[in-house]
Amino acid sequence: MPECTDCGACCFNEHYAYVRVFAVDVERMDGRALAFTHVVDGQRYMRFENGRCMALGLDPQAGRVACTIHPQRPDVCRWLERGSGECRSQIAAKWPTREAGMAAEAARAATAAACSTPRGS
Repeated sequence: MPECTDCGACCFNEHYAYVRVFAVDVERMDGRALAFTHVVDGQRYMRFENGRCMALGLDPQAGRVACTIHPQRPDVCRWLERGSGECRSQIAAKWPTREAGMAAEAARAATAAACSTPRGS
């Protein structure tokens, strides 16, 4: 079973309203954490773009991930225990999405680095 920071499969999903954020979660979140949420039909959710939670920090070179709001993460994220049946099913179902997300982030980082390199260097 991979460590959470080597996996993060649970943080990948194509649906924009995947992780519900409840009032108790909002009370715990500061402005930076709340910036990773959005409201859909009167309900608050974590914001997902390009197939991943926007609060998830990616390090594609190391193949590692980290929740950038971990102490303030929603209860639904807290309830998912590493190695549980749900965890294993998330890995089985979402590993291809996770790998695609890591590849996309690596490509984005490479493009950004190439654009910031002075010409003639």
